[in-house]
Amino acid sequence: MAVVLVAGAAMKGTLDCRAATRALAQGVRRAGHVPLLLPIADGGDGSLLALGAAGFRPRRTETHDALGRPVQGRIAFRSRDRVAAVEFAEAAGLWRVEGVGYDPWTCSSYGVGELLLAARRLQPDRILLLLGGSATQDGGLGILQALGARLQPAAKGRFAAARDLLTLSALDLQPARQQLEGIRVEAAHDVEHLLSGPRGSAFGFALQKGFPPEDLTRLDAGLHRYGELLHQACGLDPEVPGAGAAGGAGAAARAVGGRLRPGADCIFDLLQVGDALAQADAIVTSEGQVDATTWTGKAPGMLSRMALAAGKPAAIICGRRQSESPHGIWLEAAGDGAIAGPADLARAAQRALSRLLP
Repeated sequence: MAVVLVAGAAMKGTLDCRAATRALAQGVRRAGHVPLLLPIADGGDGSLLALGAAGFRPRRTETHDALGRPVQGRIAFRSRDRVAAVEFAEAAGLWRVEGVGYDPWTCSSYGVGELLLAARRLQPDRILLLLGGSATQDGGLGILQALGARLQPAAKGRFAAARDLLTLSALDLQPARQQLEGIRVEAAHDVEHLLSGPRGSAFGFALQKGFPPEDLTRLDAGLHRYGELLHQACGLDPEVPGAGAAGGAGAAARAVGGRLRPGADCIFDLLQVGDALAQADAIVTSEGQVDATTWTGKAPGMLSRMALAAGKPAAIICGRRQSESPHGIWLEAAGDGAIAGPADLARAAQRALSRLLP
């Protein structure tokens, strides 16, 4: 009988990280082993759920979604070391606007700035901004506006959005930087995209947010010009890995004093994943779709590599499989290309363990 670290990540559109972990644990028990449960995330939507295991407690606050509609959002706070967590998708998440007809050029990250201000009122020593699951491509311009940055020309009477990238001529970031002065801000990203260019945010993600293909070049040009204005305003080069996360909001976070970090690194530190791994003989995790991005910053890929480095077998249970493992990690599909439910994950975990721990 082995101890198996069961670290479920969210299966997008079906199971959150906690539900995925519970389902995997059922399969571990059926295989005759002892599950050690620890939901994980990498900065995408649902990360606040995973942080609950690290002592973060949710707090509700008023904010606005990407379409400017008033919504109830959440932030989380851990009082023992005064760390606040803000999840981008809680305000401007794609999940809030899916199925609603809208012009993606008008989507704004303003509500995320409101969440940051709510977190600041808790007087934290550190704010973790979880970038992922965004509906926006405004480069974080709405965030900067909410924090008090002055835009020229100003977006009078409305929230700044992607369309303003095409006309923006100047930025004064000082008021926004003052809002976060004295607070250590870490922007956790789950992708390595730059702000603009062939490996930038527009060409990487704008299609899935509703932009037509013919608009991508124009959007990318706007993000490139915006990056130049950020550089002029703060002296930092915005074209670094992770700057393109959340529609370019990584660049805005860096411009107001934030540090970009891989999301899995940040969350794994807070969850003390290394300590949990040390107690286990093997690990089982989950991923909605295993593809090339799984191995470049996603939580399941990172955890699996940690397990192999420690000499422990690892399996990823996935809904869809579009990539082979470059590290010898066992991949087990939970279904035949279908969306996987709890019962599918349990059966797949049991099958994988029969091979990993015969």
